Amino acid sequence: MILKKVHRDFENYIKHLIDKTIIKVEYAEIDYQKLNGDFNEKPYYFTHFRNLDSIDFSIFLYSKTNEKIEIYWDDKFFQFGLGMKINEKSDFSDFKIWDVSNNQIWSGIIGETIESAKLNWEEVTTTDEKNGTSETFIYPQDISLKFSNGIMVFISAAAFLNEHDNEVFGMCDNLTVTNNEELARKTKMIN
Repeated sequence: MILKKVHRDFENYIKHLIDKTIIKVEYAEIDYQKLNGDFNEKPYYFTHFRNLDSIDFSIFLYSKTNEKIEIYWDDKFFQFGLGMKINEKSDFSDFKIWDVSNNQIWSGIIGETIESAKLNWEEVTTTDEKNGTSETFIYPQDISLKFSNGIMVFISAAAFLNEHDNEVFGMCDNLTVTNNEELARKTKMIN
């Protein structure tokens, strides 16, 4: 796989996460209650795995130096890869925000500094059946964040197709996140 300038530029942009001390984490998900006319406030990001969340659509990391970092599913490189914005307006609207700073995945990194941010690139080839042409895309499938206390957090543009599935599928308009590398591999969030 050969990364082009646009890929290297995104990798360099992701490096802006390094040395950021995280003080708060939020999930943004579609406001399903509003859509369904149900006004019981409840999050939808829980899965049948104790420390693996499924977010439709963004994770916000707030830094000690007042950056608001949004990691979300994006179509910049190919339909559903990862995207990131720092101090920019979200592309999404009508969403519900949940402060998850104290949940199992994130509580161990609050007040910790990101030491490394590693992207995993995937390659996919599409074929136009009508004219027989094909096109290859390279897109960011997942990111691994390593914190100053050794904890790692894995975020993937992936989803469970059914509620009780044991593996996720990539190229989805959804994020999965865990702090358990073994679980991330077992569920196919990362290779």
